[in-house]
Amino acid sequence: MKELGERLSGKHQVEILTSAWQLLGNQKRPGLPVGERPGLKIIYPLNGYWQSLGCRIYSWLTDAKLVLGGHAGIGRDDRWNLYMFPDLFIAFSQKGFDWAKKVNPFIKIVKIYHGVNLEKFNQNVKSAELDLEKPRFVVASNLVEYKRVKETVRAVAKLKKGSLLILGEGPLEKEIDELGNQLLNNSSSRAKRGDLIDNEIATSPACISYAESIAGRRTPRNDYKQNRYLRLKVPHGEMPEYLNSCDVFTLVSEESEAFGLVYLEALACNLPIVATDDSLRRELIGDHAAIRLSAESRRASAGILVKNPENIGEYANALELAAKIDWGDKPVNQAKKFGWGKIEEKYLDQFKGI
Repeated sequence: MKELGERLSGKHQVEILTSAWQLLGNQKRPGLPVGERPGLKIIYPLNGYWQSLGCRIYSWLTDAKLVLGGHAGIGRDDRWNLYMFPDLFIAFSQKGFDWAKKVNPFIKIVKIYHGVNLEKFNQNVKSAELDLEKPRFVVASNLVEYKRVKETVRAVAKLKKGSLLILGEGPLEKEIDELGNQLLNNSSSRAKRGDLIDNEIATSPACISYAESIAGRRTPRNDYKQNRYLRLKVPHGEMPEYLNSCDVFTLVSEESEAFGLVYLEALACNLPIVATDDSLRRELIGDHAAIRLSAESRRASAGILVKNPENIGEYANALELAAKIDWGDKPVNQAKKFGWGKIEEKYLDQFKGI
């Protein structure tokens, strides 16, 4: 929404509200005193449920048009949004589009992919300095079960060489840190602090400086580690630096994933992808030239798709192969298909048509 708002605001009046009460003018906003609101033409709520219902009622009482999107993915949340009978429903994948058409065939539904900012995410951004063994595999994710990050740790651990960088935090961070240190850093008891950075694994000057800035103290060096595991919480603006320091991006979340913008951000940095083999990932990573590698994986345009990532041996083989292949500019060329310039025009066309 930040990207869309910034791009549309050049020629259109765009207002981003952080509270439902603001829609009714009960809270003052900079530059727009209470009671002096211009007529809203389009309302696009993002949080679903009561927010969607409230905006539906508001739009009925005014001349505003209601736009809703499939941000939650296939399931009850988006089913509720479809039953709100919005003037426009935006699906973010072909699978989501087909499903939405079946749920409510009486409304206007279009497919518009999420966009990637190619000015921010590209190969020209200076790489972060990391003291990690190569090849470096990176995953950026909220650390919850359906993202299957523990499977990624186990798969990298099966490789004879290589390291794993995790960018993210979440409910499973302590469990994943313990697993990463045990399998990749030969320690079963070092990941207990639970800070934003793993407790004894930041050793390069860049990492120590980052640890100090977010934890308020220097992270001690682990002289017994093998430099194969590191977890950081990185601001979104610094993501390109860490992506560019790695060789392969991987995220094998379950099929319930609504989209996965991080795949496009990694592709824009020209990283090949190892991901789950399903219709969504085929759309994002490119499937027109897929080559069957085994019963469980195949090579796509800009990466390798794994049918069952819980088959750790097959997942590990896919990671190893992805690191060996010369992908050229195939990943970044795939990302260009999703550049914000193209996506912005699609939004404008649809907004003008409702």
